Amino acid sequence: MRQRGSLFVFLIAAGIQLFIGWIYDLGAGLILCLTVGGCLALRRIRFFIRREREFEQEYEQVVTYLEQLLCSYRRLGHTGRAMEDCSSLFEPGSRMGGAIQRARHIFMTGEGVEDGSILEAAFAEIEKEYDSRRMKIIHTFLCNGDRTGSDSRGSLDILLEDLEYWKNRTSIYEKRKKFIKTECAVAAGLAAVLCYVSRLLTPEELGLHISDNPIYQISTAVVLLALWWLIALIYRKLSVKWLDGGGNRGEEDARLEKLYQMLGKDPSTVSGLSVHVAKRVLGRYVRQEFPYWLMIVTLYLQTESGYQALKKSMAQMDGIFCREIQVLTEKIYDSPRDLQPFLEFFGKLELPEVQTGMKILYSVSTNGYEDSRRQLDFLVAQNNRLMDRNEVFIQNNKMAGMGLLKQLPMVLSSIKLLLDLIHLLTMTMGRFQNLY
Repeated sequence: MRQRGSLFVFLIAAGIQLFIGWIYDLGAGLILCLTVGGCLALRRIRFFIRREREFEQEYEQVVTYLEQLLCSYRRLGHTGRAMEDCSSLFEPGSRMGGAIQRARHIFMTGEGVEDGSILEAAFAEIEKEYDSRRMKIIHTFLCNGDRTGSDSRGSLDILLEDLEYWKNRTSIYEKRKKFIKTECAVAAGLAAVLCYVSRLLTPEELGLHISDNPIYQISTAVVLLALWWLIALIYRKLSVKWLDGGGNRGEEDARLEKLYQMLGKDPSTVSGLSVHVAKRVLGRYVRQEFPYWLMIVTLYLQTESGYQALKKSMAQMDGIFCREIQVLTEKIYDSPRDLQPFLEFFGKLELPEVQTGMKILYSVSTNGYEDSRRQLDFLVAQNNRLMDRNEVFIQNNKMAGMGLLKQLPMVLSSIKLLLDLIHLLTMTMGRFQNLY
C-alpha cells in the first residue's frame, strides 16, 4: 500500500514537472532532466519527512514514558509497579513497548545480571533504544531511591518540572521549524513564478522568442532544479533528533582534553590566540554541561549533604567536567567552609552563570537546614533558567544558516531574471539595428 502511494506521488510529481517544462517552453532533453531531477529531490524530501516523523514519535514515546514513570513512582513508591503502569500505555509490538517488556523481564528474573544491579540493568535495556540524557538521569535517581529508601518527593517534583519545561521548549522549537519549512516552500514557488516574468515581458509584436536561446533553456532548467534541491536541503538541515542525547563524544572529548591542558600551561609558553580559542570552545562546552550537572547535584541534595552530592555526581559526568568536580571535592575536603574552591570551578573560563550557580551551591552546602531549603529552591529556579538558555542555544545552533537558505530561492530567481532581461535587451537592440 505504501509503495503504491509513493508511486502515485511520483507520477503526479513527474506530471507537474512535464507541465512546468511545457509552460517554460523547454526542450525535450531538459524536460526529461527536470523531471528526473525533481523526482529525485522529491524522494529525498519524503525521506526527511518520514525521518522527522520517526524522531517525533521517538520523542513522544520517551516523554510519555518518563512522565508516567515519575508519576507512578511518586504514587506507588515502587519501581517495578511503576514500570508496569508504563507498559500499559504502549503496544507490546511498539518500540517503547518492547523495550519496557524486556526491562520488566530482567527486573523480575534477573536474567543476565551478574553484579546484582538488577534495576540498573533493566533500565539500561530501555536506554539502549533511546539516547536521552534526561532518561538516564531519571533512571539513576530512581535506582538510588530504591537502594536507599529515602524520601524522593522533592527530586520527583524537580524532574517533573524539568520535563514540563522541556516539552514547552521543544513545542516552540518544532513550530519554528514547521514555519520555516512552509516559508521556504512558498519562497521556492514564488521564485519559480518570478522566472516566468521574462517571457511575459517579451514583446510579441517584434517576433522575439527568448525561449529559443540556449542560455535561457539551460538557466531555466538549472534554476528550477536548484529550487527543488534547496527545499530538500532545508528539510535535511531541519530533520534532527528531538531527544536530548549526548551521542558519541570520543573525538570531541579528546579535543577538549587538549584544550583543557593548554589552559593549565604557563601563559608564556602558549600564544594568546590559542588561549582565547581554547576558552571559547571550553566555555561553550561548560555552558552546555553545567545545567545538567547542576540538576544532578540538586537532586542529590534532596537527601545528601553538599559534599556527598558532589561526589556522587561524578559518576554521571565525563571527561574534563568529571576531573574538575574531583578537584573541587578535594579542595572542599581540605577546606569545608571555604568559598574559594567553588569560585575556582572552571574559574579560568570566567563564566558568570557558572560562578553564580556555584555561589548558590556553596550557600546550600554551608547554611542551616531552613536557609538551605530556601537556597535550594532558588538553585532549582536558577538551574531551570540555565537549562532553558542552554537548550535554546542548542536549538538555534541547529537552525544556524536558515536565514541565508530562506533567501536563496529568490536570489536565484532574481539572477535568472536579470540574465533573461539582459539577453532580451540584447535581442531587442539587435532587431532594431536590423530594421534601420
